[in-house]
This record gives sequence, C-alpha cells and structure tokens, in this order.
Amino acid sequence: MADGFWSKNWFKVSISVVLIAVIASFAFKLSTQDQGRDYLDKDKSMGPSPSYQLTDAEGNQAASADYDGKVKLVYFFFASCPDVCPITTNFLSKVQDEMKKEKVFENKANIVSISFDPARDTPDALKEYALRNRADFTGWKFLTGTDEKEMAALAKKFQVGVTKDKNGNFTHNNVILLLDKKGEIRTYYNANNPDLDQTEIVKDMKVLIKER
Repeated sequence: MADGFWSKNWFKVSISVVLIAVIASFAFKLSTQDQGRDYLDKDKSMGPSPSYQLTDAEGNQAASADYDGKVKLVYFFFASCPDVCPITTNFLSKVQDEMKKEKVFENKANIVSISFDPARDTPDALKEYALRNRADFTGWKFLTGTDEKEMAALAKKFQVGVTKDKNGNFTHNNVILLLDKKGEIRTYYNANNPDLDQTEIVKDMKVLIKER
C-alpha cells in the first residue's frame, strides 16, 4: 500500500515539475523577446555608423550621407559567396517587398548591401547580381569599393568581421544591421536564424521612422 501511495504521488509531483518547467520556459522566451527589442527604445544605440564613399551598381558615386534621415538595413556580403550571402540577399528581397507594402521603401527607409570583394564585385557584376535578386535600385543600393583591405576595414567599423584564408575564401559575420535616421547602429539581426521574419524587421524600421 505504501508503494502505491508513493508511486501515485510521485506521478503527480512529476507532472507538476513538467508543467512548471514548461511555464518557466515560455515565460523566459517571452522575457527574452522583450529584452531583444530594447534597441527600439529611443536612447538605445550601439554607436554611430562610419561614413564612406563608394560606387553603386550603376557606376555612380554613393556616400553614406546620401541616406541621412532614413532608416537603413546594411548587409556586408560578396556576390560569389556559395552559401549564406545569396540566401540572405533573397531574404532581403522579401524585406524589400514588405517595405513597399508598408509604403516606407525609398522615401523613408533603404537597404544597403556592401561588397567587401571589390576585385570581383565590379559595378557590372553587382548590377547583374542585384537584378537577379529583384532589387529595386530606387531604395536598395549595392555598393563596392576599390581596395579589399579598405572594405574589410569598413566592415570592421560596422563591427562586422571579415577574414580571408590563403585559398582566397572569405569568412564573415552574416548579420543585417539596423540603423536609425541619425545613422546610429541599433541592433544586428542574425541572418542565419531560420525564424527571422521580414514583417518583424519592417515593424522595427517603422518604429525608428517615427522617432524624432
């Protein structure tokens, strides 16, 4: 009889522990989601983004000042990337569609994709790559420079690491940066996250658009 008493109560205790664990896990998930959006607070910033003078996919000079007063997504990539870059660029095309849907594309917010492989990513090469990904140049710029080391240094100023091995293969942080209208870096989205949602990113952009 004692064995039956303990087995029944042990079962009840086990169920309670499981329920508590599930509730705690759900609460933790919600709390981390809220914390993860702290960057939308007006006083939150990871520091100012650096200035630059580069060339766009149409061969025109493009400077960071050209995007002053607009919210921006900035992505460092290279067009010959065999894996994450094309996937992320395709994702950004969906962000572009969502920005157009919300009527913030071009006039209030831009996407800026910057290549750190200028030897191969010439303006013509970038234009072909951009059009293949349905880029609308009115609000999505593809930029390149002239010196590989300078481009890696620019990425580093954005706190994005870029390295190149002896075989010429690049490794880099696959992140999308969110900049406010003042050019302050507000956060980084992990572009490798399969749950990254273009609608949520555009919601964040709209919050920053309303900031004064």
